[in-house]
Amino acid sequence: MANNDWRDLEHLVANIQRKLAPEAKVEHNVKLPGRDSETERQIDVLVTQQIGQYEMKIAIDCKDYKTPVDVKGVEEFMGMVEDVGAHKGVLVCPAGFSASAKKLAKKRQIELYRPVDTGDHKWRITATIPVTFEVVTAAMSFSLSYEYPQPIAIREKFFSIDVQAPDGTKLGTAAETAMKAWSAGRYPSEPGVYDGLAIFPIPEVLVDGQYGGLVPVKMMLNLSVSSKMYFGQLNIDRLSGFLDEQTGLTIANSFVVGGINPDEIQSQWTRLERTEEAPIPPVLSLRGLTGFAR
Repeated sequence: MANNDWRDLEHLVANIQRKLAPEAKVEHNVKLPGRDSETERQIDVLVTQQIGQYEMKIAIDCKDYKTPVDVKGVEEFMGMVEDVGAHKGVLVCPAGFSASAKKLAKKRQIELYRPVDTGDHKWRITATIPVTFEVVTAAMSFSLSYEYPQPIAIREKFFSIDVQAPDGTKLGTAAETAMKAWSAGRYPSEPGVYDGLAIFPIPEVLVDGQYGGLVPVKMMLNLSVSSKMYFGQLNIDRLSGFLDEQTGLTIANSFVVGGINPDEIQSQWTRLERTEEAPIPPVLSLRGLTGFAR
């Protein structure tokens, strides 16, 4: 393999480890004296951290092989870990590890990882995360109560006209205000029918009655809430960590997912009646609110 490629993997692994252990000292291409061999041993990535009066050392070896690391590679690494007196040994190989290598490493408590990183490099991966997404939909209708000795014109889109408080404060429209409150989670979101919900912070507002100016009215919201559950794989835009070859779990301290399109979810994801029906356990359960006025 090219020396530059090997160094690049070493730098990538060191950068990932720094994100996972920001309080530790992470160095790459370190030379340590061998206790038994009495020669300098090269460590691709060395992680050290002071714990009380003790300095803990973790030796990480990076293998940019085209094929999985075999049992011989694990045996050689074990000897180096013991020779330099490291408290923990970690092998990292993008190509993975053979079954016999995994078996031996597990017995000798050697960690086996693949780099999992979405950065711009030759080992870049595309990642998704299994997710259940509950789409909660509210159908909105409005009701009006009016008691005033003056006629009022109830015209089309009446609940989309501007209203104001008695002191002249502009309150917006009933439809826009209700939609914002729904999106902010201020109305019930469990499936059901909810009538007579307040729209504005005051019971009566003023509207243009079309016959002689402003008149006081009471506007209320009626909600019909329903929900549907979906399962799918959500794209991960940014992730930096390690895949544990022994457990199949990814080790990372953060990740950033892509945008969520409710229309795409409802047309392309798998419809579920219950979360338990998901083909694999979801890592995240998300909930999205949509609404429309009728």
